[in-house]
Amino acid sequence: MDFEFLVDGHSHKIALEQQQGKVIFTRNDRRMEVDVLQVDSGTFSLLIDGKSYVAHTARRGERIFVSVGASQFCLLEPKQKNSSIQCKDSSSEKADGTIKAPMPGMVIKVHVAEGSEVSPGDGLVVVEAMKMEHEMRAAFHAIVEKVHVKAGQQVDAFQPLVELRAKEPAL
Repeated sequence: MDFEFLVDGHSHKIALEQQQGKVIFTRNDRRMEVDVLQVDSGTFSLLIDGKSYVAHTARRGERIFVSVGASQFCLLEPKQKNSSIQCKDSSSEKADGTIKAPMPGMVIKVHVAEGSEVSPGDGLVVVEAMKMEHEMRAAFHAIVEKVHVKAGQQVDAFQPLVELRAKEPAL
């Protein structure tokens, strides 16, 4: 099945097919075999080149939101690529420090406050979507500049949750 997805405003085409219990992922003539195990509805365990990943997915209309680690993507099936619907990508959050919701849901926990210091892997905010908890974690040493949400708040896909300012670790 062919898909088109947007990353930083650029369109990418991928093809997915199943062969002998594996999923074959092809993008720009690069072919990867991926072992996929569905954990539950919308959650998949992926094994790629000996590394394990967990992918969370949710569908909203024509859009499929995918969250793998700190990366989020929005997939559109090819028949939708010329529609006026656009997906914003949050992979640029690493550069500007804005942590965004991976998909529509509800904030159930906020672990940080403005001015606090965080290290890579520290939990920032937990969003519940599709009966699954998605914990947004810091990808680098930072100071929390702004917390945009509070527990119990509904959020849209790619809505800013927390803004971080990079901080160099002490040597």
